[in-house]
Amino acid sequence: LILESELFGHEKGSFTGATGTKRGLFEEANGGTLLLDEIGEISPKTQVQLLRVLQEGEIRRVGGSDTIKVDVRVLAATNRDLKAEVAAGRFREDLFFRLQVVTIRVPPLRERKGDIGLLVRHFLARHAERLGRPVPRVAPEVLEALAAYDFPGNVRELAHAMERATLLAREGVVTPQDLPPEIASSYQTRATNGPGGLSEDWPTLAVLDRRYIDRVLSRTGGNKTRAAEVLGI
Repeated sequence: LILESELFGHEKGSFTGATGTKRGLFEEANGGTLLLDEIGEISPKTQVQLLRVLQEGEIRRVGGSDTIKVDVRVLAATNRDLKAEVAAGRFREDLFFRLQVVTIRVPPLRERKGDIGLLVRHFLARHAERLGRPVPRVAPEVLEALAAYDFPGNVRELAHAMERATLLAREGVVTPQDLPPEIASSYQTRATNGPGGLSEDWPTLAVLDRRYIDRVLSRTGGNKTRAAEVLGI
């Protein structure tokens, strides 16, 4: 009932708490565009109502008897396979074909890891602004760790990881220790056992020194005086 009221509006007194008449999102979007996210989650009843809007271009408010004409372009998004949902009987086939006028497939993050760097900068800037903090720098190992992870939670998971990193970053630098455990552990496992990992990497002491100094410099935000204190030199 709440979703129906949000989409189609309601009349005063149509249900408990309906203290006045309310315009729904379809009325508000009349002459424009309405994005329906997670379309695969709506109930069979709402599917029927949505199909009517798409076919007839009209709605009826909850508790109302009059139809209202609307002209709305609908964009629908889902992370479900709607063809499989139709085959399973959970999604109406006629609604599926009504929505499938133009289909745009957005690949999951694991298939476009070249976007990770751009998304990291975007999310760090957004979270830093919200928290009233400077935007932290990102240590090179962080991008390696993120690229090594498959992100089952897709872009939302990356956004949450960057929010955590913004909160935990010390001295203005995000390091692998600031990432969620599942991402950090996945990176450590691959770095240790995978191709090119420590099992196949036999650096000289001079190379190890350089790597360690670079890591400390990243952690201190490039502050050489602070890095020297940490290194004891």
